[in-house]
Amino acid sequence: MNRIEKFKEYYKEEKKDLDNKLNKYNEKIVKEENEILKYNLELFANLNSNGKLVRGTLVNLGYYLLKDNKEYSNDLSLAYEIFQTAILVHDDIIDNDDKRRGKDTIHFSNKNKYSKYSDNVKDLSNNIAICMGDYGLYLANKIISESYSNDPNLGKVLNCFNETVIKTIKGELLDVILPFQGKNNLINTKDIENSILEIYRLKTAHYTIIGPMSVGLLLAGANEAKLKDIEKFGEKIGIAYQIQDDILGIYSDSMEKIKGSDIKEFKQTMLYSHIINTEYKDEFLKYYGNNNLDEKVIEIVRNLLKKSGSYDYSYEMMNNYYNDGLKILDSIKWIDRDKKDLIEGFVEYLRTRNK
Repeated sequence: MNRIEKFKEYYKEEKKDLDNKLNKYNEKIVKEENEILKYNLELFANLNSNGKLVRGTLVNLGYYLLKDNKEYSNDLSLAYEIFQTAILVHDDIIDNDDKRRGKDTIHFSNKNKYSKYSDNVKDLSNNIAICMGDYGLYLANKIISESYSNDPNLGKVLNCFNETVIKTIKGELLDVILPFQGKNNLINTKDIENSILEIYRLKTAHYTIIGPMSVGLLLAGANEAKLKDIEKFGEKIGIAYQIQDDILGIYSDSMEKIKGSDIKEFKQTMLYSHIINTEYKDEFLKYYGNNNLDEKVIEIVRNLLKKSGSYDYSYEMMNNYYNDGLKILDSIKWIDRDKKDLIEGFVEYLRTRNK
């Protein structure tokens, strides 16, 4: 069995266990007598199911690098997945998205529920979703505190978890403001790439790779040196993953997000930061940020990114980050070979995806 197949097999088993645990937890949180609370907790529980559970799997993998009793970290994996759902509820408000995981978002569901009483319920529906996102964040904290109350590593785990939440929010804040700065010429085009890389580091690398693996490692008793190794590895892989995600966001027709949404949202990416420093900038900006998206506009943007060399530049950068991450992993001596194979399989799993 090659490394990617080995990871897929591991991932399949972990996902099955986590799905079962999430479903049981979801049933528990919707037991409310108050109809308003029950309705919105049902919405949260619905969003909190049928996810990819990659981050939860990485929590368990982080723990498994040092300890073999994998079941012990399952509650921590559960908490991380609930944190993810919570932060996505906020993200959906920011992006004004109606769908998440193929389901109506919380703010959109409430908008539909109350729109028959008033034409202006956007503030109400958004405020409800903000509350539910906050609720989810503290649910996650509560699970960790209760599940590991007698564990000597609880303080370190909670500190790392909360630091990951803080970094994710910092990255989201930058991600919200940078498009406004770009549209209004408030930032030097030469500086945008570094700002985008900082978003990738905070919002993707820590949230998706470093955070989940680190909390798992800390639960298993990892020292600072081991955490630093994973941070160096995870930063490279997380940045590569986000560059790839942005490329797929423009060029893949099988992404789960709305086709062309990055164009509509004026999303700041490596593709964008490169092309605005080329002769194609003015033509590109006629279409990027266009609310009236159609197939023709998407195809024009795709062609401009190819002609300007922005696609090749971003693709090469993605591969360089993936390769650098694998080199760092190869240099880590304390990870057993069979477990290192799992991590390498995970990287190849990310690298070969098309959505």
